[in-house]
Amino acid sequence: MKKIFISLIAIAVLVSCDMNKQPYSSISPDNALSSMLDASKLRNFIYANFRGLTSGGYVYSGEIQADFFNASLEYGNNGGDLHRWNFSNNLGTALSFWSSAYSVSANDNFFIEKINSYMAAQRKDGTLSSEDSTTLMRYKGEAFFSRAYAYFFLAQYVCKDYDPATAANEYGLPIVLTYNPTSDETKYPARESLQATFERINADLDSAELYIDTEAAGDGEIYFTKDVVAAFRARVALYMDDYKAAIEYAKPLVDMSREGSRYALLTDTASFNDLWLNDSGKECIMQVFASFNELPSSSSYNYVAYSVAQRLYKPYYIPTKNVIDLYSADDIRFLSWFINVPVTYTGVSAPVYLCNKYPGNPDFWVGETNYCNSPKPFRIAEQYLILAEAYDKDGNESEAASVLNALKSARIPSHRETQYSGETLELEIKNERIRELFAEGFRLPDLKRYHEGFSRGEAQNNTVIFLPGGSDTEALSVDADNYRFTWPIPYEEIITNPQIASQQNAGY
Repeated sequence: MKKIFISLIAIAVLVSCDMNKQPYSSISPDNALSSMLDASKLRNFIYANFRGLTSGGYVYSGEIQADFFNASLEYGNNGGDLHRWNFSNNLGTALSFWSSAYSVSANDNFFIEKINSYMAAQRKDGTLSSEDSTTLMRYKGEAFFSRAYAYFFLAQYVCKDYDPATAANEYGLPIVLTYNPTSDETKYPARESLQATFERINADLDSAELYIDTEAAGDGEIYFTKDVVAAFRARVALYMDDYKAAIEYAKPLVDMSREGSRYALLTDTASFNDLWLNDSGKECIMQVFASFNELPSSSSYNYVAYSVAQRLYKPYYIPTKNVIDLYSADDIRFLSWFINVPVTYTGVSAPVYLCNKYPGNPDFWVGETNYCNSPKPFRIAEQYLILAEAYDKDGNESEAASVLNALKSARIPSHRETQYSGETLELEIKNERIRELFAEGFRLPDLKRYHEGFSRGEAQNNTVIFLPGGSDTEALSVDADNYRFTWPIPYEEIITNPQIASQQNAGY
């Protein structure tokens, strides 16, 4: 039986997890933290879990559900339930997201409680040094940040868009703040309101802001810093339609970038390639640590799928023509992230542009790429986009246009400053989010918060896609109020937890 709330594991890939595993492999919960060395080891689970949640299926699942990829002729129904919008309450991806988010939060709850107990015991004995106290409080802040991220990440998919006017009356998540393993179903939590869920996320970020004292030394930090907390707060605020808060958190980061003191935008193709191929860390407020022995999952999902043995490209998913057409020919993102190659299937071959945003760091593979790169969950470019949108929504079109022009000028050598305003400004901010954040997991949540439906884009070449013109493939049209924008609460959780048996999302 699945018991989502009692697991302590490190997530690595998008699979259904065994919820009854022994915590931390071989460490007994009773004596898991009895020294600073133990604390350091348990801290590693925070970052291992974060690497999991920011790579692989946690990135690409929403992308293949949305509007900018066509399934290829031989995609083999991989991700087909999402892509065709015909999933039900047994959606395996929803179960994986749910299980992993609560596994992460359980780890975080456990760590917070163990730190508190250890510090209390050390203070009682008079053996807690000032240095150790500072370190442990930082670790605790990191756990609060991790828990906030896990809840926010899950809420994007299994909860409705946050509307301040209705959030108090919409379902959020079951919130678990203590580590309390139990098989007593009467003690399992019900779903809080969406408003209460986001209040918890922000409360955890308040704690993270208070306890994380690490100043960023430069680009590509591998630990949570004050700047990482600010970047995440800006994202959360934008998704809550709290535009003044989004400006408050994003503006100092963008100002540093524009002044060149930290996170300066890259303007040339060579440096941009180095960021995405070799994980240079440039522009990254945080780049998650990865190595040959500590790999993230691939976020490519066979977007390229080159076979060295056959010398053929046979991807599962191919970018649509309309997303390719959004880029200027000299856009360094287009030049870095897309390759024009022939794809080959049984009896058919045609040249198309493929998404090569995750080409695979050569340090992570031998002989043939595994398409694994260090996750980049917080990039300065996103903060430009948050700031531009927040300024626009807050009625400051001139500042919004200024920030938008700064980003476009860095990416597109031929761009000339444009006085965007009104609907043109709003549309260009949305289009720039597509260009900049393509295939990074933002598209489906963006469509949901825009309250926009879509018609999936036409194929670059319809001879190499699955069911060209099909109403649930290339010609799929989705209304803004389609209930599948919000994923189901996993069936396994509904039948296991009586507190949420009647709290399933509409339509399932």
